[in-house]
Amino acid sequence: MICGINADIMANQQSIEIIRCAGLDTGIAFFSDPLISHETLVADVTPNRHAELFCHRHQTDQLMVLSGSLDLVILQNRQFQLIRLKQKDRTWVRIPPRIPHAAIVRGDQAATVVNAVLRHGPVDPRDYQPRPIPRALIPQWQALQSLDAANRSCAGAPVHPTAGRG
Repeated sequence: MICGINADIMANQQSIEIIRCAGLDTGIAFFSDPLISHETLVADVTPNRHAELFCHRHQTDQLMVLSGSLDLVILQNRQFQLIRLKQKDRTWVRIPPRIPHAAIVRGDQAATVVNAVLRHGPVDPRDYQPRPIPRALIPQWQALQSLDAANRSCAGAPVHPTAGRG
């Protein structure tokens, strides 16, 4: 699901992509097609209600939930977007450099996420330090963080055709 909330900030040039994961489903296991990357990371994201916003300068994140579910909050094109991902979705979200984003796990159990990272330059230590939320966006940021896991309408915004299924 993607939902937008208006924000008065500069627009980013690049945009996120939501890509259905291709592969072979044998009925017993799903074998995904490989995704080009420089490194692959697997992380457990613990349940949290107060996510932090991060922005990578020289890195494209390519994220997919392997188990559990999480909400990605992305600041793009002068608005926040929320993308709900679940293990059954088999959906990649590609986040280009310089697009601020956060992950919120709303349930009781951690979400296991794979990140097929594309590097476009050296790692910058600032990439892993939380970014402040612009003052004008604080009410919208708080509203997105307080949504419950069952909320699918996201204030009437359109539901993306691939994200949030399952």
